[in-house]
Amino acid sequence: MRCMENQEQLKWMNRVVVLSLALLFFNLPHTLEDFATGAPEEAGIPATVLATVISIIFFLQALGLFWLGQQKKKGLYVHVFLGLFWPIASGIAQLPVIFNSFNYRAGMISKAYVFGMIIVGLFMQLSAIKAIMAKPSN
Repeated sequence: MRCMENQEQLKWMNRVVVLSLALLFFNLPHTLEDFATGAPEEAGIPATVLATVISIIFFLQALGLFWLGQQKKKGLYVHVFLGLFWPIASGIAQLPVIFNSFNYRAGMISKAYVFGMIIVGLFMQLSAIKAIMAKPSN
């Protein structure tokens, strides 16, 4: 596997790492809140199925961070996927509930988790794409 030698890629890759860690700040507590409030059962999804899927997603994020630490481009591709997955998943599952009810779970902090996942996830995806597309430096 080829390591990145491009300074522009490294700059954007470092941003992806920081954004990935920031995404964990939002998606870990939100996921715990989902299970604490019984959201999987309300949606008709067995908790064990959702727990398995979420565990795989967190594993991919950790693996992507590991690859980025090794300066491997495939870590960027993982983060492009994650930067799309988290905003879509949280947006589809949570935004209708947030916009259609006055009280959402624990209030503003719960909303911050959702909006944080969406915003940070999208910035992470864009940063990963920018790193992939960076032109080689001379």
